[in-house]
Amino acid sequence: MTPIRSVFLIDDDPIVNMINKKIISISNFTPNVVTYLGARKALDDLNNYLDTDPDKFPEIIFLDINMPDMDGWEFLDAFGKFPDTILEKCKIYMLTSSIDSNDIERAKSYPTVKDFISKPLSVAWLEILTSRINTIF
Repeated sequence: MTPIRSVFLIDDDPIVNMINKKIISISNFTPNVVTYLGARKALDDLNNYLDTDPDKFPEIIFLDINMPDMDGWEFLDAFGKFPDTILEKCKIYMLTSSIDSNDIERAKSYPTVKDFISKPLSVAWLEILTSRINTIF
């Protein structure tokens, strides 16, 4: 059984969020998926959790790169300022349609980014992630 309590999906496309949420549900990856159409709102909620209840931080964030208002890179820059205890518990996976090698290399420069995944998620990929997580816990 996976120890994942909560996942954030951050993507400005509601259809992509709906598909990915369904895939997560089908795979029994976690019972709690929170979707955001913008990175700023997700960051605001995370800041609120930091002030009120850090245990509410998701263990995993699936983050798109190209979004209006605040893109994935800006989110990562702001997220990196959270305390180390949070950064150790909350892992980010870039979930994007980008195949640009510069984006892949840039994502690797962020310690909180664990992998670069092409949209949409798949049950097979979540099974691999679950097995990785279960070997850690």
